Amino acid sequence: MFQLLILPVLFLFLSRAPAEEVKQFPLFIMAQEGDTVNITCTTTGKSSGLYLKRSIVMLIEVMHFSKNNKSIITKNYKNRTIISGSLNDLMITITNIQLNDTDVYTCEATTSENLLGTGTIVVVTEKKWKKKDGNLNSQVEVVLIVTSFFIGLALWPLFMMTKKWVQNLRRTQNPSSTVYEDMSYAIQRNTICRDNQYN
Repeated sequence: MFQLLILPVLFLFLSRAPAEEVKQFPLFIMAQEGDTVNITCTTTGKSSGLYLKRSIVMLIEVMHFSKNNKSIITKNYKNRTIISGSLNDLMITITNIQLNDTDVYTCEATTSENLLGTGTIVVVTEKKWKKKDGNLNSQVEVVLIVTSFFIGLALWPLFMMTKKWVQNLRRTQNPSSTVYEDMSYAIQRNTICRDNQYN
């Protein structure tokens, strides 16, 4: 019986949120060259500042934001990083993202213990519509060919209906010429098909 009473107390103790923590989202960002990405860092408790650091491919600090709302941004990110919000709820926007920006970005709050966020994996891919050697990318060519085929396929019944409509219109306007055409075709067919009896 005692064990049953202790389980809920233990559960409440373990599930209680810590006094200080860093939450970070999103966990994963897939972007193309030139895109803009947003990373949000939220902190609970008292911290004197917040860092955004790259932590796997390249170990550098992207930016630091202090409690007096002063920010320091690393040279590579200086002209393309926008910081908005407060120290407890900060959004870092990186514009014109490049292939070499692919990395894990981690928020770190400076407290008595440096607290780390979960990290955001940023994967930057090549722009899909990029030109190669002056020619359009092969994917674009395939899309254009397939699209043209389906447009032609969709327009074919319209073409056939228009052709039939024009033929019907001609017959109603000049019925004698239609008979003449039919008779001349029948006569021509009869003369072509007959064998010469005198040979």
